[in-house]
Amino acid sequence: MKKPGKPACEREGCTGVVPPSLIEENLCVDHYLEDAMERLEEAAKSCREGHVVTPGALDNLRNHADFAVKFLAGHSGNNCLRQKELLLQFLLGLANLHEYLSHNASLVGRGN
Repeated sequence: MKKPGKPACEREGCTGVVPPSLIEENLCVDHYLEDAMERLEEAAKSCREGHVVTPGALDNLRNHADFAVKFLAGHSGNNCLRQKELLLQFLLGLANLHEYLSHNASLVGRGN
């Protein structure tokens, strides 16, 4: 039985706790990071193949970046060192994607 106030991650077989900042996504930090890295890689691959990256995809990545910055600012314990490293990798990858897009503006899709 789930404890009140401690929602579990929605991924099958995961016993991770969903932090308050991820209640809307209903994911533990590890699975949230996994999704963020997958979305970043999809966007980067799309660019490498010459396809347009949609504004919605960029907005999602920005939301992930906002979470990353807040998480890094609010967690000082060493128990989440791996998560911090992944978040920093995500932010670096996102910065690289934005740098690439700044030189290839035609790959940025237009909103409706």
